[in-house]
Amino acid sequence: MSDSEEDPLTDRLAKLAGTLDVDDRPELSSMLETARAYLKPHVTGHEIPTPVMDDVVLTVGLDLWQAKDARNGIVGLTVDGVEPFRISTDPLRAAWPKLRALGIPAGMGVA
Repeated sequence: MSDSEEDPLTDRLAKLAGTLDVDDRPELSSMLETARAYLKPHVTGHEIPTPVMDDVVLTVGLDLWQAKDARNGIVGLTVDGVEPFRISTDPLRAAWPKLRALGIPAGMGVA
């Protein structure tokens, strides 16, 4: 995908991320491209229905988008003020259960 090309899931990710800022769109598309790259070694060779794959890509893309605001993996903003909590360093944390639901033995820490 070239820099001027927008990922077809960008609109959906923008809605999930709660951003309508057109300046965010290139970075949102980049997050989706990165999500696909992280997922590729785990899904290659598996038949995954498009709606399910889109859901997994969006889930990983949204986690990547939200992690950009987590300095050193810690987010500190809440409705009530500052309350730090740690973001997982595993970019596929939310994908593992979805992939396992498809029968793909992914993210189980088995060497």
